[in-house]
Amino acid sequence: MRRIVRWGFAAALAVAATQAAATPSARLNLVAGDREPSNARAAFGDADLIKLRAAVAADPKDRAARFALVRGLQRAGKLDDAVTAARAWRAADAYNLVVVRMLGDLYSEQGQQAQARRAYSAVVELLPDDASAQRALASALKQAGDLDAAYERLTAASKMSPDDRRLAFELADVAQRMGRAAEARTRLEAIVGDSAAPEAIRYPARQRLAQVYHQIARDTPSEAAAMDKAIAELKLAGGLENDIKIYLTWDTDRSDVDLWVTNPSGERVYYQHKQGAFGDALFDDITTGYGPESYTAPHAKAGTYLVQVNYFGVGRGNISEARGEVVIVLDEGKPSEQRHVLPYRLFQKDDTVTVARIDVRGGSR
Repeated sequence: MRRIVRWGFAAALAVAATQAAATPSARLNLVAGDREPSNARAAFGDADLIKLRAAVAADPKDRAARFALVRGLQRAGKLDDAVTAARAWRAADAYNLVVVRMLGDLYSEQGQQAQARRAYSAVVELLPDDASAQRALASALKQAGDLDAAYERLTAASKMSPDDRRLAFELADVAQRMGRAAEARTRLEAIVGDSAAPEAIRYPARQRLAQVYHQIARDTPSEAAAMDKAIAELKLAGGLENDIKIYLTWDTDRSDVDLWVTNPSGERVYYQHKQGAFGDALFDDITTGYGPESYTAPHAKAGTYLVQVNYFGVGRGNISEARGEVVIVLDEGKPSEQRHVLPYRLFQKDDTVTVARIDVRGGSR
């Protein structure tokens, strides 16, 4: 069993991570957790930093030593020094996407959002025809709250890889969050209707499409009957109304990031145990990058559901760090529906981050 990180709370994060929430359910309540593993900011003393600086001085071309120094300074809270070290690294290694994105992260952490965006943009300047680079930039922009810019990057990536259904799913997700329901519907219908696409993508697309149809039925009563029929034809396990629905996506190719949900009995539902005793279930296990993975609890039991993300297998691309989002829908398909978008970052294999807990009151329905 891989390690479970300690629980950490941040009120500001809980506010920032909740998007388009309806009236909170009296029965279901989400508390946002961490954006990164709790040990990612372990204390670094001066002696540790001296060793890291010495390693870089001994071999300036050693990328691992450069990375360790920048991360060490960041973990020690010495952000100005971390920026200086990252700039020195980039000056010596201009085409390294890792340091480019690290610079953007550091500027963002300092509150220099314009500078952060310029730094992030260098990712696609270095690889203008690389869809994965466009996607990496989109991920950073989403986590910075800039959905418009993320949409532009995903659109560019989609033009480069028009047959990438995982990319199409991510673009549909952003379109839906931006209020472009008609576009989200069209993109999701294209995925669902593509018989050549893997079921691992088509089924989550059907789940999301059902949500779009339900929203149309709610907003346009004259369309309700047609939308109800369309939802039924999607043949979703458990139907549209579920207490808990969770989606996991990430931004690295050929990598394996896992969704773990521990239900109130202490039972972990994950890739080795996809069906929970309470009727909750994980749909599929994506091991080739990006996701999505999805979890459904049609009738949540009283107690706590713990939502975690684990970095099981590192990809072979330019950026080994994985970052992405967990979308949690509570009271799906009901007037009290809530939608929460929780960003996360994982730095190395076996990292685990606890992104949320869901408290359920009373008995199941």
